[in-house]
Amino acid sequence: MAQEYDNIAKNLLTDYATDISQFVLGINEVEVVENIDTEQQIVIGQRTDSTKRIRINNSEAILHIELQLRDSTHKPMWARNAAYHGYLIGEHQIPVYSNVIYFHPTAGRNDTGLYTYRSHGYEYTLRYKVIRLVDIDGQSVLEIGAPGLLPFTPLMKQPLGMDIDQWIRECVSAVTATAVDQQTRGDLLCAISLFGGIVYDAHLFKQIIPEALMQESKYYQLLRDEFVAQGIEQGARETTIKNTLTLLKAKFTEKDVNELIPIMQRITEFQRLEQLHLAAAEVQSLDTFKLMLDEE
Repeated sequence: MAQEYDNIAKNLLTDYATDISQFVLGINEVEVVENIDTEQQIVIGQRTDSTKRIRINNSEAILHIELQLRDSTHKPMWARNAAYHGYLIGEHQIPVYSNVIYFHPTAGRNDTGLYTYRSHGYEYTLRYKVIRLVDIDGQSVLEIGAPGLLPFTPLMKQPLGMDIDQWIRECVSAVTATAVDQQTRGDLLCAISLFGGIVYDAHLFKQIIPEALMQESKYYQLLRDEFVAQGIEQGARETTIKNTLTLLKAKFTEKDVNELIPIMQRITEFQRLEQLHLAAAEVQSLDTFKLMLDEE
């Protein structure tokens, strides 16, 4: 599913370039002049997520946005941004405003948005804006009413005292009420369902959003196929966990086995669950099985 998050988010950055540019810069008077295709960046060997030429108060700059579902693992974010900056400044010779948007609540906590060194008469400083959706006041974004920002609101901070279920309903209601055509509304609903599912139960969005409203979306068929596959995998996980627990209860006390349920349910890798199921048929003590769980 990671590629689907990436593709749909990039589409939103293109379709709602002005909304999102104003949001990340914190400036209303932003004109998006053109989209810059970075596919041919042979030097860095990787295409940036979103790169626009913008104009603020008659001055042009490059607005660069990277989308991160979770923390960057292959290479530190500061190193990736240093490569992007080097290319973009060299290619366009104008200021580059870089931003990293982190989707998952645990992502980006250690990203300071700064890389600098000073040694032997040489000095370099790179600063970029770190935007963690979980730190943003979601209600203020709903009040802005910019369609391009609405799909991200479930991942933002809900109003104090409002439970998650009500907050998600508020976010979805804002999308259904926005003044756009039917296909665009379907696109936004598909996106809010996809992004919200990063943190919350995807079934909650299915309950709130009538499927008929999303069928006009250009994303609908892609997501439908993915959700069907995801549902099949989830069903297989649940069955394997249930069968594993049944084997253990046949050998050990039910109370002791039930204490393992939360641990089993946190395991997302299906192959790992299959291995534990086979082990459950052979282990002679529950302590031995617990040690296998600790290896996770």
